[in-house]
Amino acid sequence: MALEKNENFFELTDENDRASAIETQFNEDALEIARKKTLPETDPDFDGVHCIECEENIPAGRLKLGKIRCIECQTVIEKQGKFFAS
Repeated sequence: MALEKNENFFELTDENDRASAIETQFNEDALEIARKKTLPETDPDFDGVHCIECEENIPAGRLKLGKIRCIECQTVIEKQGKFFAS
């Protein structure tokens, strides 16, 4: 039973079908978010070598992973995200 995204789950008459459909949508949304987080970052100012925040050289290992910030700048951003997360 495949459901279209944003379908009204409450139209399903069976309680188990409704719960299953909501769970499936929740899992699909979580997977989509996880996939987006693993995509390489992009920025129009990124030159392929230097951090977009401080302009220091990014280590080759981080560049291979598609990173656009040095470790220090990425750490600051992640800490800010945790601080401002709800």
